[in-house]
Amino acid sequence: MDVSESLQHIRQSLHDLAQPLAAVTGLVDLMLLEMDEQDPLLPEVRMLSEQLEKILQITGEIRRLARETAAPKRSFWKRRPAPVA
Repeated sequence: MDVSESLQHIRQSLHDLAQPLAAVTGLVDLMLLEMDEQDPLLPEVRMLSEQLEKILQITGEIRRLARETAAPKRSFWKRRPAPVA
């Protein structure tokens, strides 16, 4: 397996990982909409939402890096800056 194939497998695996993460993120966001401000679990559910969003951002960034590594001919000016956390 060459580097290009490996990068494609990495990108596909990250895409596959992002799908259930997005589903869970949606469910947690729905919980946040339905929870009362006085609910003792609200801070934990907010933290879950924030951490899930970070995971989605990280997987997206790794996919972008793999894509750019597989296609090094892309123009420098077309590259997106890494998100600031």
